[in-house]
This record gives sequence, structure tokens and C-alpha cells, in this order.
Amino acid sequence: MNRKFIFAFLFLVALSMINAIPHKLFKRISPFICPQSEGSTKPPNFQVSFSPNPPSTGEKVNVTISGKFSEDVTEKTTISIGLLDRQGEQLKEDAFEFPACGTGCTKAGDPYSRTVEVQIPKGDHYIVFIGVSNTNTDVLGCEMTAIL
Repeated sequence: MNRKFIFAFLFLVALSMINAIPHKLFKRISPFICPQSEGSTKPPNFQVSFSPNPPSTGEKVNVTISGKFSEDVTEKTTISIGLLDRQGEQLKEDAFEFPACGTGCTKAGDPYSRTVEVQIPKGDHYIVFIGVSNTNTDVLGCEMTAIL
């Protein structure tokens, strides 16, 4: 009888310790969306993936952007990655800028893929905005997500 109580006590202690340990599984990525202003047409979406997934603050993250664009990806096309906190303040003064033609440019409608490495600043929660554009006004696509 005494052994059953000791076993039950140890089992409950172990169970409570397991529940008290923070898990990385709680840090999920919400779906990507592309914000748009009123009256504008929404640029086409593209796929974004992170490695590691979910990204951790203070570490380097590989961001893979892939999809098909309605316009040519040229030497002037850039990938911009901005990081914001919950209040919308930038975590880094300037957005990360990368040339979209890493290994070669693509024509409109052809499959496109590019992986870039970004250093995520330390912080608890943040918003990632990714845009692909030919100029400041000619946006080929954009994605935005909150990482908790």
C-alpha cells in the first residue's frame, strides 16, 4: 500500500515537472498574408519557408522564397525582409536587402526560388515582412507573418 502512494507521488511530481518545462512547440508561425492598401490590387503570393522552423531569436535563419511571378525577375529586382516588434517598430534600422537574381534571373511565369540568410535580432515576438520588387512602387509579391 505504501509503495502505491510513493509511486503515485513520484508520478505526479514528474508529470508536473514535464508540464513546467517550456517547449519550443509553443512557438508557432501563423499563416502568411500580404497586406494591401484600399483600392489597390493584391500582388501575387509566393511561398516562404524558414530553416530552422520556427525561427529562433538571436540566430541565423535561412529564408527560402519560391513561386511564379507575373513579371520578369531582373537584375534590378530586390528581396526586402523587414522585422518589426508587436508595436510595429523596426527591430533593425533598415530592412535586409538582397538581389533577387542570386544564381540567375527568371522570366515571368517561370518557377523562381532563392534562399537568403538573415540574422534575427533578440526579442520575444516579432513580425516578418518579405517583399519582392523591381522598384519602390512595382511590387511583384509580398508576404507577412507574426512569429510568436
